[in-house]
Amino acid sequence: MKNLKLFSFALLAVVFALGTSCGKYEEGPGFSLRTKTARIAGEWKAEKFVFANGTTVNADADDNSTWIIEKDGTFTLNSTDGGQSFTLSGTWQFTKDKEYFEMTLSFFGQTDVSESKIVRLTNSEFWFEDEDGDQTHLIPA
Repeated sequence: MKNLKLFSFALLAVVFALGTSCGKYEEGPGFSLRTKTARIAGEWKAEKFVFANGTTVNADADDNSTWIIEKDGTFTLNSTDGGQSFTLSGTWQFTKDKEYFEMTLSFFGQTDVSESKIVRLTNSEFWFEDEDGDQTHLIPA
C-alpha cells in the first residue's frame, strides 16, 4: 500500500510538472526532450516569410538557399541569386535566456551582427522574428 501511495504521488508530481510548464517560445513547443541547441542544429531552408503587416509570402520554389547551423556555434548560408552562387559563414549564439539568437557575419571586411527573437523551435520548424516584426519560417532542407 505504501508503494502504491508513493507511486501515485510521483506520477501526480510528473503530470503536474508537465501540465503546468510553460514553453519558452510563444509558438511552442511546451515541452521537448531535445535541447534547444539540438533542435536548432541542422540544415534548414525557408518555407515562408510573414511580414509585420500580416502579409505572407511563400519561399520561391527555385530558391536553393540553405542554412546549415552547427552545434558548435557556427553556421553557413549557401544561396543562389540571379544565377550567382555564394556562401556566407559566421557564428551564432543564444541570447537573452535562450529566447533570442544572435548571428555574426563577416563579409567584404565588414561585420554584421543581428539578433532575432525565436518564435518556434521544434525538430521540424524554426521560426524567428527580426526587430521589425518580420518572421522567417524555416523547415528542414
